[in-house]
Amino acid sequence: MDSRPKSGIILATVNLVKDLWTAQVHLLTPPAEFGDTKCCTNVVAWAGDEVDFAATVAAIFERRSWTILSVHHCKRAADCTAMIAELEDQIERAKMEPGSCIFGTLQYYPSKPA
Repeated sequence: MDSRPKSGIILATVNLVKDLWTAQVHLLTPPAEFGDTKCCTNVVAWAGDEVDFAATVAAIFERRSWTILSVHHCKRAADCTAMIAELEDQIERAKMEPGSCIFGTLQYYPSKPA
């Protein structure tokens, strides 16, 4: 007896080619030195596309009990034309560490928890 689905739909796993991606990520962290909990940072990670980038970064930050609030300006690192020195350094470090996720300085802004 044939147990294949009758719909004719073939499901396939797509293996995305990983590349370096970067974005500005806004996070919710445990309280910092002065009690603030929201910050942003530039992140460089290996991913197949924007969705894969967000999922990869979320999984890594979740281990630290940090929550992603938003992701802005997500693009391939190779497409970045002008960048700050810290981001350049992050990209260079990530090139030498396949599978890595490198984030920059956490820039906290006033956001003390209620």
